[in-house]
Formats: sequence, structure tokens, C-alpha cells
Amino acid sequence: MYEVFLALRYLLRSKSHRGFVSFFSLISVVCVIIGVAALIIVLSVMTGFEKEMKTKVISVFAHVTITGPVRVILPHWKEPMEIAKKNPHVKGVAPYIRGPVLLSTRDKGHPLVVLGMDPNLEDSASELHNYIRDAGGTLTDNQVILGDTYARNLGVEKGDKVVLTSPAFVQTPGGRVPVQKTLEVAGIFHSGNFEYDSQFGLTTLAVANHLFQMRGAVHALKVSLDDVDNAGIVAKELSEELRGRCSVQTWMEQNAHLFAAVQLEKRVMFLILLLISLVAALNIVSTLVMVVLGKTKDIGILRALGATSRSVGLIFTIQGLFIAMVGLFLGVVGGTLIAYNVNPILHFLRLHFGIDLFPANVYYLDGIPSQVVPVDVAAIAGCAFVLCLLASIFPALLASRMKPVQALRYE
Repeated sequence: MYEVFLALRYLLRSKSHRGFVSFFSLISVVCVIIGVAALIIVLSVMTGFEKEMKTKVISVFAHVTITGPVRVILPHWKEPMEIAKKNPHVKGVAPYIRGPVLLSTRDKGHPLVVLGMDPNLEDSASELHNYIRDAGGTLTDNQVILGDTYARNLGVEKGDKVVLTSPAFVQTPGGRVPVQKTLEVAGIFHSGNFEYDSQFGLTTLAVANHLFQMRGAVHALKVSLDDVDNAGIVAKELSEELRGRCSVQTWMEQNAHLFAAVQLEKRVMFLILLLISLVAALNIVSTLVMVVLGKTKDIGILRALGATSRSVGLIFTIQGLFIAMVGLFLGVVGGTLIAYNVNPILHFLRLHFGIDLFPANVYYLDGIPSQVVPVDVAAIAGCAFVLCLLASIFPALLASRMKPVQALRYE
């Protein structure tokens, strides 16, 4: 097809720079590359961030949570625990107590969120045991395990003695005094979530029960499942079996606002970054219009020799598609490579230039989570291709409607 030959000749060669890519054509290609690559990188990071948040939330707490009817305490928790264990999708059930205390060392104090658990049941109900380091055995009633960021900020090390003071009070002959407990730091844990690592401490259920004067009650039961996707089904079944005596929530219901906000942000970012591709499309329009105006004589000669308006329009449509395909290919390849290697790139910048683009204390994660989803890549490429195709229609129509007499009048 001579249309393809002429399209590439007009696009890649100019009278003044023969053999070199046209400057404006190059700018158009670069705009498409930047738009496509930016969309792939940002959506991959947003998807990875959502997945990482889901993993961290589930690993520390649970797929399904059983609380009291008013969500304050669960006094008779052993019966619902046995009912939950009978469900075929349940891997493990464990009680926990969670509350704020003041941790004091010899010279300073700092707020701490205590998570009281049963070491014998916790392993089957969460992934906490995978995050604990240097504990040296099962957690006892005289020990506490601190988040590594919390311990580092406070200057506490393994083997140090700390005092936990709770907001609960006990009556003594001298009056009401806050409940205190002296514990030894048995180790640290690192979950990768900055919020947990900088605020949480792990104790046994008995210690937490004493600190908050729970009198044998717990705050909730965490339920681990064989498949996280079964959370809704299991929660419904447990609600029917418990008959309103307890409140049952899935991890999705507990964090509905958080994940809804992430989804909304992902859609908004897609629309915002799609504007870059729109700019690239407008650049293609300007480039092709300049080519049409510069090739008015050639268009007139082609029409005089018998070329149809459809063939002339096809020449400039092919030019727009060529720019789109080159930009799409390089943008998809470049964006995918960067998305897969975003953390090594950040490490290089931090190591050699001292630039920290992803501080853990701001984003609550050790690194940028990135997950390339083929469906997202295909959607990005499709949207960019459609924009570029639409951008090439106007210059093609302008050229196809040009009459031979008008094109050659002043030649």
C-alpha cells in the first residue's frame, strides 16, 4: 500500500533534516510514552498498596472478628469460640484484648497500645508469630514484645525492664491507684506496617486482663479462615448460629472506609494521569496538521493523479497510528519495567543522592508495594490508543477534503 510508504516518509523525514526523525513527531511519541508509563506505574503502585494494606490488616488481626453485642467487651467468649471452631472454613480462633497504656523506663515514658493474646492459640489465628524476632521461646506473663520502631525510638533493648501503667484503677487502703505491671522486654516484632511497629506491644492475655481489669472478659475473638474470600459467607453463618448474642464483622466491613478511599483515589489518579495522554493526543493533532499544511502541494498532486479522498485521509491516519503504536510500545515496556523495579530505583536514589521519596514514617510501609495487573495495562494501552486514533481523524479529514485545484492554485 503506497499510503503506508507515504505516511512514514512524511512523518520521519523533513526537507531540512533529511534522515532524522521529525522534532515534532518525536515530541508526540515522547508524550505518549510518558502518559502510558505514568499510568502503569501509578496504578501498579496503587494496586500494590491496596494489596499490602489488606495483607497487613489481616495478618495482625483477623479475617472475621467476633465482638460483644455492643462492641465493648465479650464476657462469655469461650462459647462463641467453640461455635466458630466447628465451622469447616475456620482454621483458628483466638481471643485478644487491646488497649492503651503508658510504658515507662528509668528516664522516660511513652504511650503504647497493648495487644494481649493467648500464645497457644494465636499462631492458628494470625501471622504475628512470623514477625517476632529474638523472643527466645513462648511469651510468658512477665514479658512484653515491642515493635522494632517503638523500641528503637524509646532506646529499649531486649532484657530491659519496663513498667506498664493502664488507665484502669484499683481501690487500695491509700485510695484509688492506676494498675501497673513490671515486665521484661523479651524481643521485638517487625510487621512492615509502620503504625503497628511504632505503636504496638504484645503481652499475654493474662497480663492484659490484669492491666485493664477485664475480670476474665476479652475485647474480641479473631477468626482465621482457609480462604479470605470466604469471610462474608462465614460471617453470615456465625451470625445465624450466635443468634444476635455477638456481633460478627469481616475485615472488609471493619475497614470499609479505608479501602473505599483507596479505590476512589485509584480511579481519580487514573483520570488525572489520563490527561497526560490527552495532551499527547493534542500534540499529535498539531503535528499532523503541520504535516498536512506542509504537504499541500503533494496532496494536490496525489488527488490530480487519481488518489481518492479516502486514500489521502488514510495516509495521515496511519501517521497518527504509527506515533501511537511506537509510544504505546515504549510506554508499556518502560512503565512495566519501572513498576517491577521501583524499590531498587528508590534504593539507588537514597544510597547515592540521599533522596528519600518514600519515608516509612509517612506511608507506614518499608517500601513501595507495586503489583502490575495485566488487565490494567491493557486498559491503559486501549484508552491511549483510542485517544491517539481520535486525534488523527481531524488532520486526516482536513487532508481528504482538500481539492486538487485549491491545493495547486499557487504552485
